[in-house]
Amino acid sequence: MRVVTDLLMTTHQLMLKKMIRLIAATDRKSGLAKQGFQPWNIPDDEKYFNDHTKSHGGNVLIGAITFKTIGRPLVERQNYVLTRDKTPVEGVELVHDLESFLKDYKDRDLWVVGGANVFSQVIGADKADELYITHIEADFGCNQFFPEFVEKFKLVDESELHEQNGFIYRYAVYKKNK
Repeated sequence: MRVVTDLLMTTHQLMLKKMIRLIAATDRKSGLAKQGFQPWNIPDDEKYFNDHTKSHGGNVLIGAITFKTIGRPLVERQNYVLTRDKTPVEGVELVHDLESFLKDYKDRDLWVVGGANVFSQVIGADKADELYITHIEADFGCNQFFPEFVEKFKLVDESELHEQNGFIYRYAVYKKNK
């Protein structure tokens, strides 16, 4: 009976565990952006991004530079902006200490949506549970990159190749190695 109770408890804890997920589109060299902007336009990937980041609670963490590039909060989501600036921004909650924020962020799911520095910090702190990466089969000469992750994560799901606006791409999901 004790083993069954322990198994049920473990299963229940796994069901309650909230995830920190990173979501990004990258070129074949892991490039994220060139001069601060994504050099591709793939509407289906934008829909994929929106659909996913609105699910699992709709909480997103975004770096200040990426937030300024977008120019507004992401609609229908709770926006957290990682910044040193203390000036309030309408529609977002400011985060000044990433380590404390992630440590205290246990009871809700979170999507980390960029940029490169925030991705690096979250992976470096070993806080990412899953990665949702759109791999684009092209080189855009990017100067901002998604961090290395292959040693810490394993591929668990991958789509067929898609094509839109002349770009060939696929969706992939990686889970942190245990």
